[in-house]
Amino acid sequence: MSSQRRGWLPVAVGIGIGVNTARLHSRVRTLETIETTTGDTDPADLGVDPSAQPDGSPYLLLTCSGVRLTGAQRQAAQAYAARRGLDVLDLVPSTFAAHRLLDLARAVDPATFPSRRLARGRGAGVAVLARREVLVRAGLLAATESVRGPADIPGPAGDAGTADVSGLTAAELVTLMRIGKRHAPVTTDLAVLPGLAVVDEGGTDRFATQRAAYVWEPAKLAFPVLRDGAILLAAGGCPPAALAALALSWLQPVLVGGQRIRVPMADLAGSPRRRRRDGARQLRERTVSDRPAAAAPPRTAPGSLGGLRRELLTASVRPDPALLARSRRAYQADLAGGLDRFREPAQARCPWCGAGDLVSHRQGRDVTQGKPGTFRLDRCTACGHIFQNPRLSLDGLDFYYRDYYDGLGASVMEELFGFDDRVYLERARQPIPTPRRWLDVGGGHGHFCNSARTVWPSTAFDLLDMGAGVEAAARRGWADEVYRGQFPELVGTLKGRYDVLSMFHYLEHTRDPLAELDAAADVLTPGAHLLIELPNPESPAARWYGRTWPGWLIPQHQHLMPAANVVQALDERGFEASEPIFGEVHQPGDPLSVPFGLLQTCTPAPSNPWGTADEGSRRLRLRRQAFAAALAPAFAAGLVLDGLTRPYLTRGTRANAYRILARRR
Repeated sequence: MSSQRRGWLPVAVGIGIGVNTARLHSRVRTLETIETTTGDTDPADLGVDPSAQPDGSPYLLLTCSGVRLTGAQRQAAQAYAARRGLDVLDLVPSTFAAHRLLDLARAVDPATFPSRRLARGRGAGVAVLARREVLVRAGLLAATESVRGPADIPGPAGDAGTADVSGLTAAELVTLMRIGKRHAPVTTDLAVLPGLAVVDEGGTDRFATQRAAYVWEPAKLAFPVLRDGAILLAAGGCPPAALAALALSWLQPVLVGGQRIRVPMADLAGSPRRRRRDGARQLRERTVSDRPAAAAPPRTAPGSLGGLRRELLTASVRPDPALLARSRRAYQADLAGGLDRFREPAQARCPWCGAGDLVSHRQGRDVTQGKPGTFRLDRCTACGHIFQNPRLSLDGLDFYYRDYYDGLGASVMEELFGFDDRVYLERARQPIPTPRRWLDVGGGHGHFCNSARTVWPSTAFDLLDMGAGVEAAARRGWADEVYRGQFPELVGTLKGRYDVLSMFHYLEHTRDPLAELDAAADVLTPGAHLLIELPNPESPAARWYGRTWPGWLIPQHQHLMPAANVVQALDERGFEASEPIFGEVHQPGDPLSVPFGLLQTCTPAPSNPWGTADEGSRRLRLRRQAFAAALAPAFAAGLVLDGLTRPYLTRGTRANAYRILARRR
């Protein structure tokens, strides 16, 4: 790198730090401050019958070690939450350590956090005020548990209030905010509580807290390290600019906190050294965290703390070793019986049009989970319908779906489906009259039902699916009513109840998509709408990315229908279908499926219970990590390719998916 280029690098980094400082400051400035001179609050003002709770409060206060609230502070926080209709309130100290202030500002945008129903729940990790009812629905608290008492820490003499549950870690409180946001999507918020004090742990728990906040976004933890590396790399080219960038980085916490949150000057003096020391510690602890769960017991033993089910807060994203062992035994027993029993006899005729002109279209394997088996997709030359032949038996469906959406794969799917709510909002914005009731068929955990309320706040959203996610949607309040079972078998229960019925990427999973359309025609009355979204097997992406194309999703996708086939089938069943929409329905990420498929097939995770690898093998884990690192340029190139090809794929009928809105005649 030339000295001229190295001279511009610290200047660019300094400008970046300045822009980011302004962005983070605007976030902190958005935080509201709780007024602590409210005086006594009538329990009735908090929406509670005093006889229903031992302390007359519907809220439970959960704090980290060493944090104490006076009676006035707790009462003010409760009054603030009650006035705003909040179920979960993260309490932010008005004086905060530099590194923790920056961590909070990076993690949460208070301006959009309350209204974004799928925003990641994060907080300061100091104190959380939560309605007991929410904790009960989340499974953190038994319905009959009063909690008050066992974990109380006596406050100063004369205090009317004490901490309900204390002794939690910052990481556990951040996890609590994530759970709370899921169960109270638009009634979770943050606010500054004046006088709230927190013991500075010196950064010892920072890695665990950061990992809890960015459990599925570990790359974000590397940004400060990359910034410092860029400054040091180019310091020789322009020392004054490098020093200015470092000085701005040093003062950043004070500038970010502004008048809202103060950073102690004593803490600021050592802040640069501490933050960089913490970064090095995170790198060291990352190596420890990659060891098998059995080799590194949790720092805090699970158990009950004042009635709180703390094991749900201390749980890692890694499955419990005992659960993995049970799953491994079950899978090995299934595999011992052979794979042939997972398939039905091959079909000689097209299941869509009945023609016998079938040709082999594609062979593939499971490249998402890496479960064994090879599968064939046939195409009907008469109508273009593509289907799995032979199709999976019921036992086969159970085997290949197991631990994908539920079970061991539930946390991954939770994050994947909740990553961005824009797709759900776009699906909900349809040119139809305001629906009274909307049924989402095949809606999984209810992410669409949750997000769509932003568009249709007066509509009741119900959910139907085969998996256990429907129960989670009911507990969280994402769906008003839930049905677990096969859609065609529930027609009698559902008939005439709905104005809109949606099937987003559902029909391709079913054994008989025409029977599903028959059921939709039976359920909906004249004037009601059916909204369907499907992968487009005629998209160029289906050819470009081969068997790894997400639209194939072998072996789960059993049918792929050209849009014209679906329009014709709807017309035959009494629907008036609009012209299929392609461009705006295109889903990003197709190129990333290639390196991901290579990772899953070449170096499968040793912990996969359906595999034969030793789950405790450090060699295999290191091999997978090394291969993933080697594929990093491919993932980066995939992101670039995705952006470059989008203009081409979103024109005409080239998109990787399409949507049809149909009205029942």
